[in-house]
Amino acid sequence: MIKKIQTISHQALNRMSRVFLLSLAIVLTAGPVMLITQTATAAQITSRSVLISSAQPSAVSTYTFGLVPGTTAAIQGLKFQACTTALGACTAPTGFTFTGVGATGTAAGWTTNTNFATGAGANDCITSASVLCANRTQATAETGAGVRTVAFTTITNPSGASCATVNCTFFIHMTTYSVSTYLVGNIVDTGTVASSTTQLFTVNAAIQEQLTFCVGATAIDDSNTTTPPICSSISGTSLNLGTLNSADVSVSPVSVPNGGDANNGIAELSTNATNGTTVAYDAIQQPGTNHKGTLRVSGATCNASAGITNDQCINAIGTTKSTLAPGTEAYGMTIAAVNCKATTAYACSFTGGTYNLTRNAQYNGTGSNTYPTDVNLVGTTTNASYAWDETGTSETIASSATIVDKEALILKFATTPNIVTPAGTYTAQADFVATPTF
Repeated sequence: MIKKIQTISHQALNRMSRVFLLSLAIVLTAGPVMLITQTATAAQITSRSVLISSAQPSAVSTYTFGLVPGTTAAIQGLKFQACTTALGACTAPTGFTFTGVGATGTAAGWTTNTNFATGAGANDCITSASVLCANRTQATAETGAGVRTVAFTTITNPSGASCATVNCTFFIHMTTYSVSTYLVGNIVDTGTVASSTTQLFTVNAAIQEQLTFCVGATAIDDSNTTTPPICSSISGTSLNLGTLNSADVSVSPVSVPNGGDANNGIAELSTNATNGTTVAYDAIQQPGTNHKGTLRVSGATCNASAGITNDQCINAIGTTKSTLAPGTEAYGMTIAAVNCKATTAYACSFTGGTYNLTRNAQYNGTGSNTYPTDVNLVGTTTNASYAWDETGTSETIASSATIVDKEALILKFATTPNIVTPAGTYTAQADFVATPTF
C-alpha cells in the first residue's frame, strides 16, 4: 500500500514538473512575442506623396506631405527623415536640412485641422538637420477616407552632390504616432515618399526689333468706325487737291467733280520699340529758286520775300499752325485723326484718347480729340488749323513713348491761292520718317 502511494506521488510529480516547465516556456516567450506584435501593428500609409515648391538643388522650398492613413487612430505626432535610399540604413542627402523650417505645419483635410508644431523632438523622434518632428494635441481618430496634408515651409533641398548629376532622387521616411511624445510603442503607420532635385531648364527665344511704317493715300477721313488698312494694302503716292480757286479753301479729300481724287494722306505705324518712336517729315526741296519745299511749280523762280503772291510758289504756313482764309495764299497740313480701330494690343479710340501716338500740338488741328469738320471749297477754316515747314528741316508731327500697334495718322491738306497767283501745275513733296528707340 505504501509503495503504491509513492508511485502515484512520482507520477504526479512528473506531471507537475511538465506543467511547470510549459508554464515557464510560455512566460519566457511572452515578452518577445509582444514586442514583435507591437512593431507589426504599424501599417503602411495607404497613399503618400510630397509636393515641393521648387526642385532646384539647395533651393528653400515648401514641402506639402499628403497621406491616407492605413490605420484608424488618432495622429498626434509626425516624424520625417530624409535619406539617400528608400530602404536600409539612412544617410542624409548632402545639403538637405530641416533647419529653419517654419514653426507650424499647416494641416488640411484632417478630421480636425489642428496644425502641427515643429521642433518638439523626444523619444523615437530626436530632431536633427535631416529629421523633422511635429506634434499636436488632437485625440480624434483619423480614418482611411480622404487625403490629409501637412505643409512645412523653409526646408532646404539637397545640393545634388549625393548623386552623380544634379537630377538627384532622395527619400523621406514618414512615421505617424497616436501620441505627441513619439513613443515607439504608439506608432500608427509608416511609409516612404520619393522626390528629386532637377537641373534648371531654360527655354530661349528671341523677338527681333519690329517696325512697320508706311505712307500712302486713303479714302478714310475721320471715322473710328473704319478700320485702317494694313500697310501691305496701302497704295497711292499722292493726292489731288483739284483746281484751286481764290474764293475758297480746298481741303482734302477733294471730290472728283472738283478735279480731286477724294483722298487724304495716311501714315501708319506699328513697332515694338518700348522706348518710343517719333514720326516726322521733311519737305523735299524741288528744282527752282526760293520756297522750294512748298506747293509750287517745279523749276519756277520765286521771290524770296514772304507774302509775295504773284510767283509760282504758294506761301507755306510755317511751323506755327494757323487757319486759312480764302484768297490769302497759304498751304498746310494737319493730323485729322489717329485711327486705330480693331487693334489687338490695347483699347484704342481717337475720341476717347486711348491711343499711343500723340500729335505734335502744331499738327493737332482742332486742339482736341475731335475731327476737323472743314470740307473742300469752304470759307475760312475756322474748325481747324494747319502748318507746313517748307525748309527741308525734319519736323516731328507725332510721337509715342512706348509701343504702337497699327495706329494710322490721317493727314489732311489745305490750300488757297491769291487771285493773282500764276497758273500752273503745283506740287509739294515730303519724306516721312519713323524713328523708333528700342
